[in-house]
Amino acid sequence: MKNLGTLDRMVRVIIAEACLLAAIFWVGEDLKLALYLAAGVILIPVIKGSCGLYELLGYNSCEIIKRNDKSIKTAFVVAAVLLAVVGGLASAIITKNIFIDDLQRVNESYEIALKSTTEGNENSSMNIDRLETTFAGFMDKYSRYRPPMVKLDENFTSQANEVSLAISASKEDILKGDIATGHEELKRAGPIIRMMLEE
Repeated sequence: MKNLGTLDRMVRVIIAEACLLAAIFWVGEDLKLALYLAAGVILIPVIKGSCGLYELLGYNSCEIIKRNDKSIKTAFVVAAVLLAVVGGLASAIITKNIFIDDLQRVNESYEIALKSTTEGNENSSMNIDRLETTFAGFMDKYSRYRPPMVKLDENFTSQANEVSLAISASKEDILKGDIATGHEELKRAGPIIRMMLEE
């Protein structure tokens, strides 16, 4: 027996959409599956038109708003589509900007380390350590949290590995006292970071 009214279904669809948007754009890999499942569990009663919990409690939301009210159904469809489109676009733009800001911090640290190796100053080792720490934090974040722009970028992992190798090789040379070679090794990371910023 159907016991979900139009308003009840609307609210459930919007909650399910919010779960899907969060799973796609905002949470780490460890929470995605839970949000996808939550959206599915929320949508099943909407599709069936009845809720098992409502049956147990003897509740029926069909009387609250009659199903034949076309203006409410139209408003619901518009709201659901707007949430999906605007929420999806806004999430895509915001998560991309967050990624670029994070990568820009890596680039700033890279530029400082590169400059210190060019000048051959005594802070070279400290600056390369700072770069290594900044890049490790960036990689830790984007290994657990993979927004669509990272997940769909086929080059992300290989580019990140190349940057990591360049930083490690540079640090090794600098620690040996060979700042000139360390500088050349570190220069390999620059074009890759810039390419990642442009994508």
